[in-house]
Amino acid sequence: MEKNSAEKAYFTLFELNTVIKSAISDVFPGACWVAAEIAELKCNQKGHCYLELVEKEDEKTIAQIKATIWAYEYRKLGDKFEKSAGETLKPGMRVLLRVEVTFHEVYGLSLNIRDIDPAYTLGEMARKKREVIDRLRKEGIMGLNKSLPLPLVPQRAAVISSPTAAGYGDFFKQLDNNLYGYKFTHVLFPAVMQGQEAENSIISALSRIRKEKELFDVVVIIRGGGSVIDLNCFDGYEVASHAAKFPLPVITGIGHEKDDTVVDMVAHTKMKTPTAVAEFLISGLRSYEENIMGLRDRVYKEAGRLLRDERYRFDALIHRVSYIPLRISAVHTNRLSAVRSDLESRAVRILAEEEHRTGAIEQAMKHLDPANVLRRGYSITRHKGKVLKNAAVLKKWAVIETKLSSGEVTSIVQDRKETTKSEQRQTDILLPGLE
Repeated sequence: MEKNSAEKAYFTLFELNTVIKSAISDVFPGACWVAAEIAELKCNQKGHCYLELVEKEDEKTIAQIKATIWAYEYRKLGDKFEKSAGETLKPGMRVLLRVEVTFHEVYGLSLNIRDIDPAYTLGEMARKKREVIDRLRKEGIMGLNKSLPLPLVPQRAAVISSPTAAGYGDFFKQLDNNLYGYKFTHVLFPAVMQGQEAENSIISALSRIRKEKELFDVVVIIRGGGSVIDLNCFDGYEVASHAAKFPLPVITGIGHEKDDTVVDMVAHTKMKTPTAVAEFLISGLRSYEENIMGLRDRVYKEAGRLLRDERYRFDALIHRVSYIPLRISAVHTNRLSAVRSDLESRAVRILAEEEHRTGAIEQAMKHLDPANVLRRGYSITRHKGKVLKNAAVLKKWAVIETKLSSGEVTSIVQDRKETTKSEQRQTDILLPGLE
């Protein structure tokens, strides 16, 4: 420590950094474990790896420091991490590092990385994944896309994939060259399928498809496989939420067979590979065609049965009609015989009745004959040629003629007497019809 002309004590910058270095060495005499997120990672031509480590809280950086993995260590640690996690170190990963805290008088504070724990990185990913799943379940959207009905004919697919991905090429080749000759429409909506930009890129593709959803039957999300960390973008809340709430069925073929990503879990249907997605769509058309063919066969079968039934009925009707003339003839013959017999008996009876009536009439005629009446002591009186029934029509001195059973008498009226009604009725009964 030095003093200036004013007797003020001060450190030179080198002295200050030396003190800081000494203090840090005293506090951190050996290595320690530090959890952080990799913000940047660069390797130079010599093989040294330089990292920028950060700590975030609510997406805001609250701490930041530089770290180094020297070439010799990086070769060993990089291989170890890749074998365990299935992926190389990259920005966006949360890692647990064994570090030595160093302070250089010229380059300042830095961390020398001596070891990496891959299990921590995988554990952090699993923890975040569980948190996302729990949040989706609490919001009630975990099974929302699964509740949508699959289209009857899934023939129009909106595809989210990298245009250069091998999985995308496998998908449309399998779809377009299917054994049944089915025609599909598939439109690519390009997206980044791994890394920090993947989640936003996939969400953007879903938004573009939503604007044209009437043109498609399903949404297909595919890529050609990858490590657990590669697929970390499919475990984010935002991309999973958009997939869960999408108005069309979402079918995934991300290519990861061990564990489902959150997007796989919220999607309508999860297939293992892009080729499997293509086969699924083909099977949908095959199922539809088989149903149509089944209906056709049922129609043919039912129509044949109806035709056979109608033929049997027609043949039976013809058989019955052929016997009708004979039956009609026999029935008519019996009926004619019965009618003839009835007419004959009725004619005999009527003739007998008419003969009886005629005899009675003849007897009555004989009984009422005027000659017979006169012989019984009655007479017939006429006035001016007409039979006289009422004395009231005669005047005094009128000439009348009376016919007896034997002979006639001419008389002149001097007096007359009218008969009573009872006497007149008795006369009418005794001498009916005489005029």
